[in-house]
Parts: sequence; structure tokens; C-alpha cells
Amino acid sequence: MYLSHLALTDFRNFKHLDLSLGPGLFLFHGENAQGKTNLLEAVTMLTTAHSFHTTSDREVMNWDSTDHLTRLRSTAVRDDTRLQIEIVIFDPNGQSGPAPLAPAAPERQRKRIKVNGVLKRSLDLFGLVTIVLFAPTDLSLVDGPPEERRRFLDRSLCQMYAPYCQALLRYRKIVIQRSALLKRIRENQEDPRMLDYLDEKLSELASMLMYERQRMVVALNEEVGELQASLSGGQERLQIVYRPSFRLDPELNLLEARESYHRQLREARRREIQQGVCSLGPHRDDLEFLVNGINMLSYGSRGQQRTVALAAKLAELSYMRAVTGEEPILLLDDVFSELDLQRRAYLLHQILHHQQVLMTTTDFSGFPSEILAKAHRYRVVQGTLGEE
Repeated sequence: MYLSHLALTDFRNFKHLDLSLGPGLFLFHGENAQGKTNLLEAVTMLTTAHSFHTTSDREVMNWDSTDHLTRLRSTAVRDDTRLQIEIVIFDPNGQSGPAPLAPAAPERQRKRIKVNGVLKRSLDLFGLVTIVLFAPTDLSLVDGPPEERRRFLDRSLCQMYAPYCQALLRYRKIVIQRSALLKRIRENQEDPRMLDYLDEKLSELASMLMYERQRMVVALNEEVGELQASLSGGQERLQIVYRPSFRLDPELNLLEARESYHRQLREARRREIQQGVCSLGPHRDDLEFLVNGINMLSYGSRGQQRTVALAAKLAELSYMRAVTGEEPILLLDDVFSELDLQRRAYLLHQILHHQQVLMTTTDFSGFPSEILAKAHRYRVVQGTLGEE
């Protein structure tokens, strides 16, 4: 699986880009704030419909665009099948520049997605082309809040299992509905028995989400121990521990887990009504990263946390490949600045085995000459590319 073409119009600081790609290593280098990361951001949007930098589509639009329209296009090759993917983002209000401080009125449409010329939903993009992204901000996977670790699992699983993504969206909507209902019950505006139906649906969806998350963590643990050992010179072993927000026996099957969760919801009902929040479920889960039995969130050094994040990402790629039978595209955003020489050498050795790698860097120091000879190299200057 690889991209053979990428075209951008008024995306971030790229006015126009038409780039031929293919299998192999593509290196994009240049000073900071020139547009290197924007290239990887565009690829993530074309494969997942979302940016890894912002939650607002409007922010990726070129502020100097005269027609207030941004277009992203790519051609992906998968099993000798070509997929033409296009995303058009526009501002119906005809505004350019940063988003206003006051929210605008609801708009009927801001983003149009097409695959091979057919209109699609954002959800439909997941899994068509799979990616694994590793960036300096991924340190938050280890030292950030729990939602970063949940997002790590969800982004991968949504690319591998369309039913998971659908269940996750439905689950989030029910959590919002249930929390609102809990507040109304607390104010004696609703009957507590109104929770019965939502609890049943919540249990069905939650058990499926937790089952897939737990299965992924088990698979990751088959890889991360050796990866951490290789990255640390044999000194460290890594284990990822799944921490659900309620009692979950890993030996339970899917139906038993659903019944267990539903029972605990009933037991927590009085407390949840008092608090007015839904306190049990996948939206409260967390992960622990243990190196030699020590929790890296609380006691890991910066170097250890970088290594853990890298090991987790490489294990993620391996799991996605095993599940889908396809090699995900590997996106590496200026990761060398965060790694020492030993970890750089290991990562460079790893990326030679992947079908397509898109990598940004500020310079080529530390790159072996044999790597540079095999790579397609581009210099990025103020939103323009020059091949070297």
C-alpha cells in the first residue's frame, strides 16, 4: 500500500503542490515553519478525514486564498487497485484568515469527500489507506492525559475495523445523552427507570469497544518488549497494561463482559445520578506503560518516554499489518531531533523494511550515506518543494 500522487491547493502554506510518490523512503527537509509537517498533515486528512494538528478544518485553509477553498487529492495503490481520494474544504461565509473568536452560525456543509468520484462520509475513509504517524507530540502518549492514550487505540482500531469506528461514534452519543439524563434525574425531572434502555445500549457498545482495545493491547505486548529491549541496548523491557474504568476479567468472553459491565452500571446508578456524569465505560479507560515494572507516566525519564512512544508506534504498525494484510504507510515527523544516536540507527534500520515512508527532518546529519542514496529527497522552502 502506498501513495503514488499527492496534490494540494491552498492547503496551509502550500498554494499549489503536485507531487509524484511511490514505494520507498521520501525525505522532506528544511527549516522549521516551512511546510514539512503540513505534507504529513495532508496525508493524514486524506486517509482519516481529520488533521492531527487541529480539530477545525478551517485552520488548514490558506489564509490568502481568494476563493476560500482548499483541495486535497491523492492516488493510493492497494492490491493493484487505484483509489482516487479528494477532499474539498470551503467556507460558505466567504471568510479567510483565522477562525473568528465568536462561533459562526451552523453551516450546511464545510467538507466534501469523494473516493473514485463518488461522494463519501468522513467515516468511509477509515481503512481505505492505513497509516501510522510518529511525531514529537506523540510523547503525550506516555506523559499526557488519558484521552491521548485512548486516542492511540481508537485511531488504529478505526482504521482496521469499520464496525469499531461505528460503535465508537454511537457510544459517544449515548454517553452524552445518558449524562444529560442523569442530570435531569438528579433534579427530579425524569424517572430513573429511563436509564434502563440507555444502559442496555451502552453495555452492548462498551463491551465491543473494550474487547477490541484489550485484544490490541495483548497483540502490542507481543512486540513492545523486544522493541524496547532493542532500542535501549537490552536494558529495558516494556509492558502495556490496559486499565478499564471498571472491574473487567480478561478471561470473560464478549457476552460475559457485556453482562458484567451492565451489572456494574446498575450498582453505580445512585452515585452517577448524584454526580450527574457517566463514570464507567471506555471513555474513562487508560493505559499504563511499564518499563521493568516502573510506570513511565510518573517515573520515566524523557529518554525512556521517547523510547516507549517509539516502541508503541512500531508495534502498532506491526499489528495493523497483521490484521489488514497490508503494509501501512509510515509517517515520521521530525522524530530524529527527539532521539539519540542509538535510537536513530535502530529506526533507520526499521524503515528500510517498510513499503512507503514519508519522513521530515531539519537536516540530514546522522543519516548514513547508504540511506540517503536510496531516498527520494526534497527541500521544503515556504510551501514549495524542490527535488535534490
